Amino acid sequence: MTEDVLGIVIVAEGIVLLCMDFGSYAYRKLTESMGLGWGCISIVLILLGAVPGLSDWCRGVPREAYAAFILISIVVLLGTFCVSCSISQLIRKNRELAMHVSLLNQENERILHDLEVLREQKEK
Repeated sequence: MTEDVLGIVIVAEGIVLLCMDFGSYAYRKLTESMGLGWGCISIVLILLGAVPGLSDWCRGVPREAYAAFILISIVVLLGTFCVSCSISQLIRKNRELAMHVSLLNQENERILHDLEVLREQKEK
């Protein structure tokens, strides 16, 4: 009975994680690769909880440990998901800054070229 409850909770965790993954990807909080990784993790969680043959690993867990296992797994999953969202946002900002630096370097080269042309015209 308690194994069934644990399976249902794991499936629910997987579904919630999948919804959070799609939402974060849609609002551009996750990069493509991290979104794909979290999608795979959530599908594995759903399969672990839903398929009876895959949930045999929880048969040997003492009943007292179920609540702790559920609480710890939720905290760890949400914590690592939030960290990966932060990392993804930093990666996006880093790319944007690199593009800005590249554009500024191109503009600087154009200004230096125009300055050289003006110096040559002044010397003549």
